[in-house]
Parts: sequence; structure tokens; C-alpha cells
Amino acid sequence: MRNLSLDQLQLFVSACELGSFSAVARQCGRAQSAVSAQIQNLELDVGVELFDRSGKFPKPTDVALALLPLARQSIGQMRRLQQAADSYQSGEESQLRILFEEQVMPDRLNDMLAAFAEQFPNTLIHASSIDGERAIERIGRGDADFAFVTAREGYPGEVDSNNLGQQQILTLAAPEHPLAQLPAASLVEAANYRQILIASGAHSAVGDPRRGQVAAQCWVTDSLLQGLELAGKGVGWVNAPFELARPFLKSGRLVELNLTSALSAWSLGVDLLWSNRTPQGNAARWFAREAHRLYGNYYSPPL
Repeated sequence: MRNLSLDQLQLFVSACELGSFSAVARQCGRAQSAVSAQIQNLELDVGVELFDRSGKFPKPTDVALALLPLARQSIGQMRRLQQAADSYQSGEESQLRILFEEQVMPDRLNDMLAAFAEQFPNTLIHASSIDGERAIERIGRGDADFAFVTAREGYPGEVDSNNLGQQQILTLAAPEHPLAQLPAASLVEAANYRQILIASGAHSAVGDPRRGQVAAQCWVTDSLLQGLELAGKGVGWVNAPFELARPFLKSGRLVELNLTSALSAWSLGVDLLWSNRTPQGNAARWFAREAHRLYGNYYSPPL
């Protein structure tokens, strides 16, 4: 079978739908003989008869009706291929690689990515969580396009940054936890109960392995999700951003504690990183601009 053309497939589908070659010719502004010739060429290419011409109007054969859905699918794929190629030619990237530290994952990042999908349907997104130091290294090497990290004093020369604002960290515990039974609890009272501290590799999400530690008894994990799961089982209390705690709050497995201390207002500065050696296209510029909208408020109200 020879390579089929988009034009042949479109004429074939139109002939099946309209019921005559003359109707197809009128629709596409061609001579009927030209349409008939293209259909005949298609029949020669696929090696089967597609239309029964014994009557007044050509009638699709059973084989044609079986091939019709595949032809429509092929037309859609070829059109999407052309649309994607046109987008890339106009400066849209084929992909963006996004990194983020879990502690500073924006509340509305997925909302922004949904808007991105509408704006740039042909650009793929690869998003992954990572500790801050590795994120900086990958941005510096050009292995990632953007990274959301806890704000630092400085970055390597090949890394550019922009401060996005603050991410508030909630203090959470299971509803049956003793601290959750109090209308308000002091930092001293919280220190009497086991704390689950989130660290990432050799460094915590805020740069100091023990920063944020209040309780004498402290479990440490490098997985924020595991820390939330442990807190949900009543093992201890934990600090986490709203976005990752959202399903736990919504299901009632965790509640926000009212601590009458500075810890209840603990927040982290957030920087957006990118490499100054990698040119940015339309999609990257849109992403960088919209990222500033993500930290307009500390966090969304718990559900």
C-alpha cells in the first residue's frame, strides 16, 4: 500500500458522509472528475473497492464503512501533527520541565497547569518534586526549565531567580490528637508531643536539618506525604503546606491546629529559578509570568 495523502482521506470521508461525488465536488470547489479520480487513486492505493458505482450514486462498500472510523482518526492525527509543528515553528517549546520542593508547592499550581494546557496544548509538562539543592544543580546544568525552591541568599552564576512571595506552613494533627482538642495551644504544650519533621536528604526544606523542631521527641522523614500519613494516624503533629495537606483536610483525617505562637504563622520565602543560559520561548515566558500569581495569598481556606 502506498502512502496515503490527507486530501485523499478527506475526500473519502466526505463522499461517505454526503453520498455523492458531485456533492463533495461542490463542497470543496473542485470538478467532479477530479474528486472521482482521487477516490479511484485511493482505491488503487489501498487495494480494495470503496464505493459501489452500479447505482445512480456511489454507495460505500462494507469495507469502506469499516475503514471510515480509521480514516477520521487518521485525519485528526495528521491535523494535530500539523498544528503542533506550526506551534513549535512559532516559538512554543515542545516541553517544559518543572521542579518543586514539596514544602513550597504552590496551592494553585495545578490550576495554573490546567490553564497552561489550554494555552499551549502542544507543549508537554514534566513536573517532579525534588530537594532544593538538587533542583539548583539541575537548573544550572540546563536539565530543567523552572524550579520552585525555598528562598536562599544566593545562587550559582548560571542560575537566575525571582522571589515569588511567601508560602505559609500549616500545623496539622489528627482530629483525636490531644492538641486538636484544645481551642488554642501554646508552643510549650506542642513541645510535649511527638513532632514529625520533614527533611530532604541531608537538608531540610528550609536549609537546616532541625529548623522548625519544637518537640524533644522528633521523627524525621524526607517524604512530606509520609509525614502527613503518620500525622493522620495520630503518630504526631506535622508542618505542611496547604496544597499537599488538602486531601487530608478535606477527608477529615487532619485538622489545622491553633497554636498561639510564631510557629502558627511560620512561612517560607519562595524563589522561582531558571537557567540564564537557556533561551525561553512563548510557553516558558507565559509560565514565568503566571507563576507570580500563585503566591498572592498565603494559602486557600481549608475545605
